[in-house]
Amino acid sequence: MPMLLPVILTNRDALQLTDEQISAFRAWRKKNYTNMVNIMNQIIEKMVEFRVESLSPGITGDQLLAFQSDIQESQVQLLKIKLSCRELIMTTFTDEQWDNFAFVISDNPKLASLMPQM
Repeated sequence: MPMLLPVILTNRDALQLTDEQISAFRAWRKKNYTNMVNIMNQIIEKMVEFRVESLSPGITGDQLLAFQSDIQESQVQLLKIKLSCRELIMTTFTDEQWDNFAFVISDNPKLASLMPQM
């Protein structure tokens, strides 16, 4: 859902967002964006390190399991942040805004595929 915030804010007029919604989305981004990107980068770094370590003869299976568990913990942290954005969008959009959003993204196959078929 965070990847949708730029689309939502860019199309705020077409979506007929209220000032309160715009403020809430901007506040979410200000609070969470940097942390979200940092966690994403950490996950990438850990995955690369895991691949390197997995070929090291000095690493045990238990160490690799612990390493993988650490990666998954970071992924859960990231998902929690993303879900907080989802919750914000789900609880603030009206039915009309959902219809407008479907229209806005209809020209973008990647985004349009996110919308359930009506």
